[in-house]
Amino acid sequence: MSVRVGFIGAGGNAVWHMGFLKDIPDAQIVAVTDIAFEKAQAAAEKFGARAYASHKQMLDAEELDCCYISIPPHQHGEPEIDVIHRGLPFFVEKPLALNMALAEDILERVEKRKIGTCVGYQIRYVDVMDKAREMLKKTFVNAVNAHYVCGAIGGWYTRIALSGGQIVEQATHLVDLMRYIFGEIDWVMGTKRTGARVDSTTLDGTALGKGSISGAAAGLELHEYNIWDATTLLMQFRSGIPATFLCSCQVPYMWDVLLDIFATDFRLKITFSKMEILRKVDGQLKSEIVQGDETPKIDATFIEAVKTGDFSKIRSTYQDAVKTLRVTLAAVEAAREGAVVKL
Repeated sequence: MSVRVGFIGAGGNAVWHMGFLKDIPDAQIVAVTDIAFEKAQAAAEKFGARAYASHKQMLDAEELDCCYISIPPHQHGEPEIDVIHRGLPFFVEKPLALNMALAEDILERVEKRKIGTCVGYQIRYVDVMDKAREMLKKTFVNAVNAHYVCGAIGGWYTRIALSGGQIVEQATHLVDLMRYIFGEIDWVMGTKRTGARVDSTTLDGTALGKGSISGAAAGLELHEYNIWDATTLLMQFRSGIPATFLCSCQVPYMWDVLLDIFATDFRLKITFSKMEILRKVDGQLKSEIVQGDETPKIDATFIEAVKTGDFSKIRSTYQDAVKTLRVTLAAVEAAREGAVVKL
């Protein structure tokens, strides 16, 4: 059975997924739409699909088995609702929305229609995460420290009303990974930092020109950076594990992501691609590096689920991703208000 796939969004992330789908024998990209029609045309030509100027046109014209929704955060809502209305399974990129009301409305529709879903938290599918979870079942976790630091890109990312800010749009991957490994979070509190120098030399104002917006709309001058430069969070998991999390998009000289777990028997330092295990062996501190298989498995898992109708192997359903969104939005509220926000 060939799975006929339609894409809503033809930006960099969408094309990244298309690149993996073309190597999956059962997947066939048949249609692409983007509000920047030239991007839909370019992607359609590259992958042998048809281009549409709107997702409504595509959904009306094509016989699809599923949809990918890869659009900027502030554009979520109508695309999902239209896809659900047609009863199609869908893969959607994070964040799901910029407020809980919209995400919960979409979730209600998903559950009512029993729609199969997958959210783009591909880090859950890296094999070292499975190994970490198994190891941690056999020890006592004392505390967790994490950070996500990088440089800022331009375009809608620079406006908190359009992107939600770094934690909601970008570092959500690490928040989701912590939930996947340690379970649900009870409360969060935080602080924020603003005031960094931001101009054309500190931002790549054209980076998001590859996405579902015009090149002009990607400029710094249009969007006037107002996201926070850094956020520090203190979180308490329901299991009792305390965690700290530092997030900054004003570290332009590096991209560094780390989940640092201090257990009684060992320490795990996990990045998105590998895990370092530190423990004492014969009285000496030893380090073991476990390299992860970074081959993306999320797309193949989703296509197989659509093909068989069995979504049990999806690790990142819409229902679960709503919980991650709730944490990241609570973190923003906590840092803005300087208060503890219970979940």
